[in-house]
Amino acid sequence: MKKYVVAAGALAAGLAASASADSVAVTFDGVGGNFGQNVSVALANGLTFADGASSKSIWAGQLSHSIDGDAVKTFCTELNQWAGSGVYDIVEVEDAPSSGPMGQDKADAIYRLFNATGGAADVDTNSEAAAFQAVIWEIVYDLDGGINISGGHVSISGISSGLFSLYKGYATAANGDAAPSVIAFTNDDRQDQLGTRIVPLPGAAAMAGLGLGGLAARRRREA
Repeated sequence: MKKYVVAAGALAAGLAASASADSVAVTFDGVGGNFGQNVSVALANGLTFADGASSKSIWAGQLSHSIDGDAVKTFCTELNQWAGSGVYDIVEVEDAPSSGPMGQDKADAIYRLFNATGGAADVDTNSEAAAFQAVIWEIVYDLDGGINISGGHVSISGISSGLFSLYKGYATAANGDAAPSVIAFTNDDRQDQLGTRIVPLPGAAAMAGLGLGGLAARRRREA
């Protein structure tokens, strides 16, 4: 079973290789006990929520899921679907959301945002989580036209403007760390999610590596 630490967890040293061929069983467990808060979101330019509405008060912050039986917390990438359970594909961030892949520039902005906050481990208050999620939405829907919470496809009110500016700065910093630290969980009918990926803990793989090294050394001595 592959293990994933999600947006609330610290980044592990070293990243797993692409997991784009994998699928996982995901159960949505709600938002109770998570960092975040309700905010007001207005959508424009043909973008609507899943029920056709163009404005709503919705949760912005961490979401709880069980992924292949492991309890994790995520942040979402899209506003035109609701969180839910099902079989999700694991893809690179630039290939998410499934409703319209964001591309490399937006993925790099998300990488910079997560990397600057320790994989979102530093996002540990309700107001921080709401602003962090708001910046993700703005990256996905409005980065091309400039991140602005009062215009574009997505307008958001009820969050800290100072925190939003802080996280926007992380995401758009020219010298920010854009190492690919995040994976996306995608489903055509459910809201796609973001989580940071980790490599397997030292164990069988590490021992196998040591074994290969020992075998090579022995062969050199025998040559």
